[in-house]
Order: sequence, then C-alpha cells, then structure tokens
Amino acid sequence: MAQDMEFNEEEYLAANPDVAVAILAGHFIDGYSHYKKFGKNEGRMLKKLFGLTPRERAVFHLINKKGLGLEVGPSHNPIAPKKAGYNVHILDHASADELRAKYQGHNVNLDNIEEVDYVWRGQPLQELIGDEAIYDWIIASHVIEHVPDFVSYIQQCEKLLTKNGVLSLVIPDKRYCFDYFSPATFTGEILDAYLQKRTRPTSGQVFNHIANASKKNDSIAWGASDKGGATQLVHEFSEASNEWHRSLLSDDYIDVHCWRFTPASFRLIISDLANLNLTNLEIKAEFDTNGCEFYVTLGHRSESITKRLNSRFDSLRAVKDEY
Repeated sequence: MAQDMEFNEEEYLAANPDVAVAILAGHFIDGYSHYKKFGKNEGRMLKKLFGLTPRERAVFHLINKKGLGLEVGPSHNPIAPKKAGYNVHILDHASADELRAKYQGHNVNLDNIEEVDYVWRGQPLQELIGDEAIYDWIIASHVIEHVPDFVSYIQQCEKLLTKNGVLSLVIPDKRYCFDYFSPATFTGEILDAYLQKRTRPTSGQVFNHIANASKKNDSIAWGASDKGGATQLVHEFSEASNEWHRSLLSDDYIDVHCWRFTPASFRLIISDLANLNLTNLEIKAEFDTNGCEFYVTLGHRSESITKRLNSRFDSLRAVKDEY
C-alpha cells in the first residue's frame, strides 16, 4: 500500500503518543494504518514543526541540551536518545537485554532501546546513582503515575538536580485514556502513601486499575479533541479479581497506575506539597494536553509561595471545571 509522501512513521508516533500506545496494545499494525483510518480526518500531526514535534518542544522547553541528563524509564521509546547526541544516562526497571526480550514480537523497534546505565530495583534514586546534584535535566515520560510513593519520588529527583536543573514530566491525562472512569488523585491519598513509605501499589490500586480500565473505539488512549468518553471496559471482572488475589498472596510487583491526573489536579498537588514543605520544586512551565498527555516542567523554587495559600479554592474549581 503506497503511503502519503509526507508521512513519517517515527514522527507521527512522536507527535501522537496515544497512537503509539494503541499500537502496543495491538489495536493497529502501525502508525500509518491509524492515520489512514482516523488521523488524516482528525488533522493529526504529520511533520515536525521547526525541527521539533509539539511533544518535543514541550519536553525540552527549559532543558539545557548541553548539560548532563537522566531519562527515567524510556523503555523502547527514548525521548533523548544517546545515539542522537544527548549527554544522558538511562535509568530503567530492566537492563537493555531484558527490555529487548520483553518487547520481542510486540511490533516495536528494538533498535531504539538504549543501553541502560542504572537498573532500578526499588532503592532511592540517589543511592542507585551514588551522587546528588549532578543532573541538569531529568525526563520522565509516563512514569510519575506508576510510582507507589509520589512524594519520595519527587524528593529524590529534586536531590539529583543541579541548582538550575529541571524535571520534565510527560503525564497521561486521565480524561483521555483507560483511566477515564477512575477519579483524579488528590493530595491526601499521596500523603498517605508517603507516610506509609509504600514501595509497591496497594491491592486496592491493583483492583481499581484493572476493574475500571476502559477504551474508546478499541483504543486505550485517544485524543483530547475526540468527543465523548470511554465506550467499554478493557477487562472482565474476573481478571480484576484474579489480580487482586495475586497481589494479596504473592510478592510479585504488579505494575499499575497508582495515581491519575488532569493538568489542574497535578498543579494543585504540587502546590500543596510545596506549602507542606515536602518539596522545594515548583512548576516552571506547563503545556496543555496534546493527544492523551500533558507536560509539566519542575524546577527549584525561586520565590516565596506564601501568597499562593489563598488560591486553593480557585485551584479546586479549576479541577472541577476540567471535568
């Protein structure tokens, strides 16, 4: 089948991460098949703008590309690959060989998998890396929603950053992915996890993740421009029941979304944690939801946040308005 002359598979998937997720789930053979069926009529991104996709412009907005970076959990789709010239360390839950074995036969480009510098087994990041205040930037795409202890993760990244370093996060918007039916996370839940020093998802989080997972038009992620919400559930109740029981009876780490965010709810959480003196990071830049994800860049706090204490009501209204 002849493709459009302008079509570029790699750039299309970078500009439309929800399509990449759908391909991983087996709903499409490749990006071009999605483009022909849906993307062309939806006006989906084909070419890079000024050399960068909107996603790349958001991620790298405040990053000093000449500095030393850390990319957390890039798996088979790094944003700042070494082979592109980035001075970057890779941290993942498995070695490169283990990742290649994991994704064998999953219709992904195994050549994109980076050599992993640090294999994370649950220890604090600064303990694994063996140093602090060394990274000018950290990129974590679709990671923050998985970490059992949100506060400790933010604190560990904060310790790894240089004075002017930034943490660039790519975060799924719960309104446009399989988290659709689950409520957004609020600060109190995150505080409980911090005080309990959680190192794995709770059994309840495992159950909710599987029992409530939904899809739209057979895809577990869709664009913010799509009208309406999810149309059906992904799993049978028996699957949620089985995984819940497994989480109770075994020591297996069951990877799920522990937290769910919208742009306003994430903004509120970071503000709350700063006001509670649990982090010295603040939001330096934000980009609205594109496809199924939004983008936030955090950096060391440069001014007093006392004046923001009275704006929490407005923040809560903003979360409600997003629904």
